[in-house]
Order: sequence, then C-alpha cells, then structure tokens
Amino acid sequence: MYELDGASVRVGILEAALDIAGTRGEPAVTLGEVANSLQCPLSDIEAEFSSSSEILEAMPNFLDWRLTNYMEKVVDRLPEGAGAAEILKALGEGYFFYCQEQPELYGYLFERYPALDDVQVCNMAKGTHTGNSGADFVVNVLKQLAQEQGAVVGEDIALGDIGRIALAIWSIIHGLSHLSTKGVVRFQHSVIRIANLRQTVQLVLEAIIDWFATKDIPERRPIMYSAREVVERAMGQWEDRPLVAPQSVESLEFEKAKDLIIETALQVAAREGVGRSFFKQVAQELNTTTDFLNSVIDNDFALREYAEERVTLEMAEMFEKAIGSLSADTAIVDRLHIVASVYFNFSLRHTERFCAVIGLANGSIVPHSGDGSPHEGMTENFAFMMKLLREFVMEAGIQPTDQLVYLSALAMWAGADGVSHLCALGDFREYEDDLKWGLFSKALTLSFFAVAYGLQLVDKNLP
Repeated sequence: MYELDGASVRVGILEAALDIAGTRGEPAVTLGEVANSLQCPLSDIEAEFSSSSEILEAMPNFLDWRLTNYMEKVVDRLPEGAGAAEILKALGEGYFFYCQEQPELYGYLFERYPALDDVQVCNMAKGTHTGNSGADFVVNVLKQLAQEQGAVVGEDIALGDIGRIALAIWSIIHGLSHLSTKGVVRFQHSVIRIANLRQTVQLVLEAIIDWFATKDIPERRPIMYSAREVVERAMGQWEDRPLVAPQSVESLEFEKAKDLIIETALQVAAREGVGRSFFKQVAQELNTTTDFLNSVIDNDFALREYAEERVTLEMAEMFEKAIGSLSADTAIVDRLHIVASVYFNFSLRHTERFCAVIGLANGSIVPHSGDGSPHEGMTENFAFMMKLLREFVMEAGIQPTDQLVYLSALAMWAGADGVSHLCALGDFREYEDDLKWGLFSKALTLSFFAVAYGLQLVDKNLP
C-alpha cells in the first residue's frame, strides 16, 4: 500500500505541485516553480525528486492517499465507540468538505486520474476486497452497519447488496459534492449546502438501516433492463453540431454570428467554467473583441442566459422525447428512472454539453407553491424533473410541501449526477459502456429507493 508521512517534505512538495497543476496545468509543474511556491532552495526539491516528470508520476498515488488520509482524520475525530451510522455520516461530510475546500482544484482532484480500475470497481460492486483503502473501508463499515441491525452478511444480506449500497452512497455524496462545487448549488450559502448534505445523508441512512433490519434490499425496476435501449433510441437522432468557425465571426450575418457566439460560449463554459472573465474568454476564442460581442449580445449576463437556455432546453427535450416513447400507463417511478437514464446517457454521449449544463446553471432549484407556478425561475430540465418528483410524492400519499419536493429532487438528482459525472469524467470514465450502464443501474436503484423511503419517514414526523 502507498504510504506517506503527512508531515514529510515530500508531501509538501506534492501539495505545491498539485496546486500548480490544478490551477495552471501539468506543463507548469517544474522543479523551479515548486521551489518558488514553497519559497525554498531548488536543492531541497531535487533531494526528493530528480525531475518534474517524477513528481507527476507520483501524483496519482498521492491523490488517492490524500483523500483517504483526509477521510481518516474525519473519522478519527468521532468519539470512541461510534457506530457504523455515525462513521458513514462522518465519511459523507468529509468527502463533501474535501471537495468544497479547494473548488479550483476540483477538476484535477476528481477528473485527472481514476482511483479504481475496472476490476476494483467490479469487486466493490460485489462487496469484496478491492485493494483500494477508501473503497474497502466504506464496504467494511456497511458490513458493520448490517451486523448492528442483527443481519448476517453473506447469509441475510448478500455481499453484492453491500456493494450496490456502497455504490449508491458514493454516487449520492459525489453528486451533491459535484453540484455544490461546480453546479447550481454552489450559489447557495455554505450553511444551506451543508444542511442539504446532512438531510440527504440522514434520509439514505434511515432507509439502509431499515433494509438491513428487515433483510429486504430493493431490486432493480424491470424498466431498467430496457432503459438504455429506450433512451438511446429517443436520443439517437440528436447529434452535437460541429462548431466550424469562419475566419471572422464579424463577417457573418447577425443571427449566424449570434448562434456561433452562443455555441462558443457553451464550449468555453464546459472547458473553463463560468468566471468573471467569461465574456472576454469567448471573445478571445473567436478572435474578436468584447465590443463586437456587445453589438450582437448585450452583455456577459445575457450571453450566459442564452447559452444556459439553449443547453437546458436540449436536455429537457430529450427528457420529453424519452418519456413520450413510453406507454401512457407507465408508472411515475419508472418515468423518473427513464429521466435519470437520459441524464446519464447525455453525460456520456454529449459530455461537453453536460459540462456546460453544470457550469452555466444559474436558475432557481427551490419550489414556491405560493407564488403561482411552483417552478418559477427554474430551467426547463430541472423543472421537468421536479414536476415528476412532485407527482411521485403525491402518488405516495405524502403532502408535497415545497421542502419535501425540494429535498427529494435534490437528493435524487444528486444520485443520478454522481454516477453520471463518475462515468463521463471521473473515476469510471475509461470503463466500457456496458460496465458504466451496469454501475449506473445499481447506483440509481438504491439511491432512488433510499430517498423514497426516507421521505415517508420525514412525512410521518411532520407536525
């Protein structure tokens, strides 16, 4: 196992290199730059690493160790004798805070190097040893939680069910972290983001504890056996439009220039995110000036709105097309599974567009039933998901208060987003599509039913 002393000179060097690589790119990592960052003699760096390539070669193992070490410290702060549920809560918060502490490094931390190869993730899904300390720790804590509920792992609870639950938990926490760091949830106050996390984790844990106590783990919905075929057929005719820039955008007719500017904005948002220099970046990408952009699209804010509207409408249209291909009597729960499957397939097939959806998202995600439409101010794709969730909550016999609908939508969205990001850009991105769909189906089933079960408990406790 890869080990480091957290206080060693080597860790300090790798931390400095991580900051450089994560903000300026790996080519910027040189021994001299690392020495400058640490304000130390070059000889101190050379004593540990002979070249920048040696530093970068050490980075994958370092990143794995760094996250695991962070999580271990979080767990170590728990009181002695803490139960498995408290450990899982601490792990969820630790993972979340790890993402939130350095958002500028998120892409490098979670999209540069995979933590698990395909054999390891399959072993995790089976509930068996992976050789990855973080994954094995979560699986073992879940086994402990099952035992605390009186279940015998391997008899009452299959190892594969432990693995499925581990994937679902990872997906939900990763999705919440992704949406809170790169997506629309980042605009909420940090206190609200943490409350979102804690409420969601509590919902999921209540369900898992009940599953272990009753020895009854939800099975995959039959529709998930054909979900891939349904969404690929519905989305098959929609293709990304290749961006062919002319020698000068300024030579185009007004509408064509506007279209090209919006498409370029989507590419910039997907690649760089949306920061203060977004307008300027789009102009530079088109080899023109911000004055010209202003003559076509009023300002930076308007450009963001145009780009967000285009890409979220595209996703909403795919939702509608896939749902429209189902029989009229298809249950709402199955419609929700298909919407999540479209979201997942969109992330795989149109990854740049998916990144743009995340980066540009700026609409409301909180329903307000007292103000006319409960989905006022929401983007079309999120409003579509929330409308179905509201129907699902009502069908379950639960009063669809704004808070319950918001929490259920966010939690289920997080479950779909987490595995989508992992498969499109993160740890699972290099796997074969068949494996990705298998992981998605496992994670979605249990994350969905965990939240659905938790909502019923919340409803019972409402005043």
